[in-house]
Amino acid sequence: MAYQNYIASRIITSENISSSGTSAKSGEAPFGCTIVRIGSSAPVNIVIGIAPTATAAGTLIPAGESAYFVIAGQPNPQVDAGGEQVATIGTATVNCTWLEG
Repeated sequence: MAYQNYIASRIITSENISSSGTSAKSGEAPFGCTIVRIGSSAPVNIVIGIAPTATAAGTLIPAGESAYFVIAGQPNPQVDAGGEQVATIGTATVNCTWLEG
């Protein structure tokens, strides 16, 4: 589900995923995260979920564009586990910016 955010969101952190011909995953969305902004240097397909695996049937992120998606962050600030991840496939550098919406 795409998320159009016309109101500013607080940046929690961001990370790059080096994607190639096989599925690669981000770290888990951190505590407090409700939105992820995904941008890519080349076309990639993504899947969001708990331990996801990206396939060519996933959502397409075109080169040079970004998209916002609702995501579930880690449920407990004391435990580093339980947040959803972004999986990507395609040869590109994919940036995930974790946002509090």
